[in-house]
Amino acid sequence: HGRQRRMRVEGIGMPARPEDAWRHRPRHALHRRGHPGANASLAAVSVAGSSASVAVADAPWLSLVCQSLAGQQTELALLLFSILLCLVAWLFATRRQSEPPGLALAGLAPAVTPAELTAYRRLRNRYLLAYSLATFGDWIQGGYLYALYAQHGYSMRHIALLFVVGYASAATAGTYSSAVGDVGGHRRNCVAYGLIYSVSCLLANSPDVGALVVSRLLGGVAYSILFTSFESWLVADAEASGLPPSLLTSLFATSATVYASSAVAAGISGHACVVLMGSTRADAALTAPFNLAVPAMLVASALCQWTWDERYGDRGSSASASLRRSCRAVAASRTLLCLGLVNAMYETALYVFVFMWTPSLEARSVGHIPHGLVFSAFMLSKMAGAQLFAALADAISPAACLGFVFGGSALCMTVPIFSDSYEAVLLSFTLFEGLLGIYWPAIALLRVDEISDAERASTMAVFRMLLNALVIAVLLAAGRMPEPAVYAVAATMLLICLGASRVLARPSDARAGARRARELLPIIPAESGEAAKEGTSTETLPDEVGRSKADGLLQRGALPS
Repeated sequence: HGRQRRMRVEGIGMPARPEDAWRHRPRHALHRRGHPGANASLAAVSVAGSSASVAVADAPWLSLVCQSLAGQQTELALLLFSILLCLVAWLFATRRQSEPPGLALAGLAPAVTPAELTAYRRLRNRYLLAYSLATFGDWIQGGYLYALYAQHGYSMRHIALLFVVGYASAATAGTYSSAVGDVGGHRRNCVAYGLIYSVSCLLANSPDVGALVVSRLLGGVAYSILFTSFESWLVADAEASGLPPSLLTSLFATSATVYASSAVAAGISGHACVVLMGSTRADAALTAPFNLAVPAMLVASALCQWTWDERYGDRGSSASASLRRSCRAVAASRTLLCLGLVNAMYETALYVFVFMWTPSLEARSVGHIPHGLVFSAFMLSKMAGAQLFAALADAISPAACLGFVFGGSALCMTVPIFSDSYEAVLLSFTLFEGLLGIYWPAIALLRVDEISDAERASTMAVFRMLLNALVIAVLLAAGRMPEPAVYAVAATMLLICLGASRVLARPSDARAGARRARELLPIIPAESGEAAKEGTSTETLPDEVGRSKADGLLQRGALPS
């Protein structure tokens, strides 16, 4: 009854303050103070913690880390389970791929030449080194964003408004910034990403509302660049190098694995730096991950500048004209419209999850939850999903994979609606992240097939306009809605995605125009690019790339013969 009164008065479904989580804990016996089972568990934890302290007495920093893990048996077990799941998925992928990665698709694609394999490895290494650092900087502070704002003294409603500022920035300034990449160069946007996001992280150290608003404005622009310009540069450089579709499939699967790996490293590093900083300055513990993100993103910008060639979309146009053409293309194509709807709806549900997982777990936990450990378990599960996609990519189409992802994710989002169990909700969240690992490479391959290279970043930015508008609407309502209603909205969106995925499985009405654009658009290499060094005529590259892309699509049954 007390919880219901709080919900009616405050209009939310979970405690407004972290210290209220104990009063709204799950009511089963093992979580009650004074219960014999709870006392025995606490005694065992105390003995284990004392033994660990004696063993690491000569290493104070290690002692702090070990003490922080005492009493976290559930999270450590989940982390171990996620590691085993990732290992099994990797072994399964290795067994399925008896040939070198990406050398064939369903046994139909022609063998990759040594020159193509060399170009693939060179592109993979250059891209993933910078991309892993860029995503590490994003991930290490992402798990602490809500907790930091709460430490600064803001309520859940005010935190939701700060999130809204970031998504509004991504929907407006971020959309235009992404379109600038088609005209001004994708590499330049990627370099700007690290600089802009670094300033955003530094401003998060201040509790001042003005500094936090500016931080979210810059973070929104950087976030939009991360999810448009990096992929656009990768696809443009792959096509400039003449890579066949089979190698591009392998590259996206590897990219998703690295994306999750950097998140695991970020989660563990974030937990360690919060513990160590908390031992000296408790008030600055949650700002440590934000400060650690800065050098990682600056190094990523330097690598983009020094090791990448510049790649463009339609260099002869303007950013606003590119956006207008993208909007017309999306409105005229059933396939592009459904692809944008799926992209927006699923990732809106994802951002609802990002906003809600911390308060949802805190409301069901007996005490403090180890954000870094939970975050690492989530990312390991995501890595396992990416490995599973790599293993099944030659047998299941991306559209079919997405249907499985949307149905499973909808079920995961219903668990917090019906359960107050901390363990059940934590497991459902982990499975949701595993399905997310399948989603990223599958949706990326569909975008490669459907979107014209001339407006690739612009079209992806148009998709994210709808995404950010939906996220803003949901977050504005989230502070006033009870927790079950928020998750019900997310589950409904995922069911809509499930229906739209059936349209994506039909013959496309967008690929013909995209293929014609590839054949007509000249690829503009950087002055230091391989084509310029070797004197290759750039006028012959689009036809070769277009034929290679079309051959790969025919072999996968994606185009009529």
